[in-house]
Amino acid sequence: MRFLILLLSALFLSQGASAQGVSSGGDASAQPRHAFTVLGEPALPADFKAFPYVNVSAPKGGEVNLASIGTFDSFNPFILRGTAEAHGAGAWLTLPGGSGSGSSVGHVWESLLTPSADEVATGYGHLAESIEVPADKTWVAFNLRPQAKFSDGTPVTAEDVAWTYRTLLTLGRPSIRIQFADVKDVIVEGPLRVRFNFKTTQNRELPLLVGGLPVLPKHFFEGRDFTKPLTDAPIGSGPYRVSNFELGRSVTYTRDPNWWAADMPTGRGTNNFDRVRYEYFRDSTVAMEAFKAGRVDVRSENIAKNWATAYDFPAVRNGAVIKREYTHKLPTGIQGYAMNTRRAVFADPRVRQAVTLAFDFEWTNKNLFYSAYKRTVSYFSNTDLAATGLPSPEELRLLRPYKDSLPADLLTQAFTLPVTDGTGNNREQLVRALKLLREAGWQVKDRKLLDANGQSAAFTILLDDPSLERVTLPYVQNLRKLGFDVQVRTVDPAQFQHLTDDFDFDMTMMIYPGSDIPGSELRDYWSCAGAKSTGSANVPGICNPAIDAMIDQVIAAQDRATLGTAARALDRLLLWNWYMVPNWHSQTFNIAYWDRFGDPGIPIREGFNFDTWWVDQQKAAHNDEARR
Repeated sequence: MRFLILLLSALFLSQGASAQGVSSGGDASAQPRHAFTVLGEPALPADFKAFPYVNVSAPKGGEVNLASIGTFDSFNPFILRGTAEAHGAGAWLTLPGGSGSGSSVGHVWESLLTPSADEVATGYGHLAESIEVPADKTWVAFNLRPQAKFSDGTPVTAEDVAWTYRTLLTLGRPSIRIQFADVKDVIVEGPLRVRFNFKTTQNRELPLLVGGLPVLPKHFFEGRDFTKPLTDAPIGSGPYRVSNFELGRSVTYTRDPNWWAADMPTGRGTNNFDRVRYEYFRDSTVAMEAFKAGRVDVRSENIAKNWATAYDFPAVRNGAVIKREYTHKLPTGIQGYAMNTRRAVFADPRVRQAVTLAFDFEWTNKNLFYSAYKRTVSYFSNTDLAATGLPSPEELRLLRPYKDSLPADLLTQAFTLPVTDGTGNNREQLVRALKLLREAGWQVKDRKLLDANGQSAAFTILLDDPSLERVTLPYVQNLRKLGFDVQVRTVDPAQFQHLTDDFDFDMTMMIYPGSDIPGSELRDYWSCAGAKSTGSANVPGICNPAIDAMIDQVIAAQDRATLGTAARALDRLLLWNWYMVPNWHSQTFNIAYWDRFGDPGIPIREGFNFDTWWVDQQKAAHNDEARR
């Protein structure tokens, strides 16, 4: 939904970690290290040969065909203008809940550090040969690898790093400025050495945050207007080049045989396909038909009904197509209907609570999802940061300064969501909702919900995928029983992006990726600064001093216990203010693919890492013949 969230947050921060400082010695200097982690020491030594979950002998070659929904008119995903083709800077497959299908920083643009798919908040030197962090945590320095080059043969330099940071900060999406608010400046200290100075010593993840920035080629963008959509094939330092494309319809990435990192520890065993081609489809149903016909090789399925019923076709029955469920150990964050509190209809939290009560999850899960999901009851679901029961004494100490502005029940009740019997008869919840609406000054007349001035309670639910209508329309029926005048509007992904960037909507489906160690990305998600910044992830328009304060507490926490206290206090504030109608989550990724691939077969924390797969030529020859 929002590429920058995935690029700048999920690569490192949403992988999670316990919040412990890194020891770098006792003075203001720092010893060069091969990796940085927020918890103790990295799992792999400085002389590691490859990530343990890859096959270093994986054969190179072959082509894979993938599908993307929507369109694109630009190769620059870092600006507001245009609709970007984002696979060059992210994962080949985007999995439900915002998780990427691998730890690769980017296929065209790469970063100073790269994460491990099986570790927590750890960055290993990639473009950077080493990283230095002093004991006082006032700066971080990166020493670049002399062999790192862009695909045109130009060396990657410290000036490229500094230029990228300054350009993204001044000309990129406003949300970038929010996430990097604690960075003071960047200094080029040599052709291959760059240092970032920090404004604070309390933001423990800053080395990972700046280490995860994509490094763009200054020489390529000079003379171009960075704020305009990029319609030329970009230059990058990654393993793939854009070799062919038709704007809005298709793009082909071809593996660079001279990629500088092919034999580096962070590159071995990855990026094994010679070509990766994307075909763009306007509708997910058409994309599914393309997969069944063999035009698409791999499909990530995020619709439970499809997973249960749509894969009964000959290729599945004869084994040509494989269905696999990959269990992951990732935080699942929150998905839900976000209410735009900038709109008068959603200004009162009692109205937002009533709207939440109208959603019958048990009926939805039973009748539409084949009971495949669990209800999400936390913004930090599937982690120990989720609020449960009553606030602890430590949480109360954080919340007490804001006691007069806290929701009435936050301190005295455990947060719960209604549970129905799944029959579709949720009268009890609707009665409670009507009571809340009356308390908020609304009255039902002639089956219409009206305010004191006789204005109707009308709003539109904005969607970017027609498949979401089957979930949303039953919900709309319950809302109409309360007297709301509700409509559903489904637009293409490009229009959806523009509308949500400008906050021009009433309610929409939103996903906030999960994190074991939430940090600066929370300012983009839920702070006052985010609410006022066009293109931020704060689509509900959350601006609450207590929430801002808890976000600061989360970012500043220096140990796991303190982090947990602050995150749970923040979770309670978000839940009890009813900004979203929480949906559901799963602890598995559903992947279907034509049986033409090999993979390492090693379970990992991320569950699924497509960057480590390869084309098995024997399987492919047999499988491709069967598809003709």
